[in-house]
Amino acid sequence: MSNKRKNLIIILIVILAAIILPAVIFYLLNFDFRGSLNSARVAICGNSNAPEDAIPASWLNRYGINLESEADLKKDIDGDGLDLLQEYVNSTNPLDPDTDKDGYNDGKEVRDGYNPTGAGMLDLNKDNLPDFWEKKMGLDMAKNNYALDNDGDGLPNYLEFAHGTDPLKKDTDGDGFGDLDEIKNGYDPTAPGDAKPAYEIKIKKIGVEVPMIWSLSSDEAALETDLKDGVVRYPNTGIPGSRGNAVISGHSSNYVWAAGKYNFIFKDLNNLQLGDEIVIRATQKNGKFFEYTYKVISKNVVAPDDAVIFEENGQPIITLVTCWPLRTDWKRLIVKAQML
Repeated sequence: MSNKRKNLIIILIVILAAIILPAVIFYLLNFDFRGSLNSARVAICGNSNAPEDAIPASWLNRYGINLESEADLKKDIDGDGLDLLQEYVNSTNPLDPDTDKDGYNDGKEVRDGYNPTGAGMLDLNKDNLPDFWEKKMGLDMAKNNYALDNDGDGLPNYLEFAHGTDPLKKDTDGDGFGDLDEIKNGYDPTAPGDAKPAYEIKIKKIGVEVPMIWSLSSDEAALETDLKDGVVRYPNTGIPGSRGNAVISGHSSNYVWAAGKYNFIFKDLNNLQLGDEIVIRATQKNGKFFEYTYKVISKNVVAPDDAVIFEENGQPIITLVTCWPLRTDWKRLIVKAQML
């Protein structure tokens, strides 16, 4: 090889080194390393034990922050309850106490399990369950816990969270009945004994919003007593939000001297048409609530003892029943709706 060619190769190597080496150094010093990449940076650049080793220089430079000692990592510059290291881990602005401008400071959102940089709960492991709940319940944060059933009670973890039950206990309230069995049978899985959620029926079209009483007896006198406090779910019929045909009765009219503020609650029931929606809300003792939406599928006037009132169709349905015509008890107006 001639000297001229050797010199040319050396010149090319020097030029390439002059271009590539600064880029590599800049990348190592400024890239926002995390996890194993951060370990690689420490291995390459050496562990100086400087505070910048915990937080990348690029992040600090973005906010104009200089760290002089490791103690500076504990500074809470914006007074939101998060120190600098916590601000970095949660991707929040260390100079703004409310990064996402939702009216709640970043520290409160993180402590309460909410996302401080946007809507929803904080979910760093991306399994659609809030991190605070997974940690509180002792679930493995390295796993996708969403559909797991750790306690084998038939409720996946996302439903355990929704109901506020313990994902590691089959019987959260310790009353001898499994959580899923209680839910399927209309009981509150978070309250022992015969406790049931508080039920309410909402029919926006006719302006109805009324408590639903879980009647214990089909005796007429007992039903009349319950009707003073709302509409009644007839004993031994379906479970709203779950299974079967839940038969729900309410007054369309009553004697002028009769006590109770729901004597005319179903007076406009005949105004419902096919496709109209009925919502049943169930609220547990722990404040967790669930709304079940039903769509009207039929409306008929029948005899008081017509079997169609209690008829099942294999789907979760409700049958709303009231005396008809108004101010009589000759017939029954029934509206059937199926859960969506």
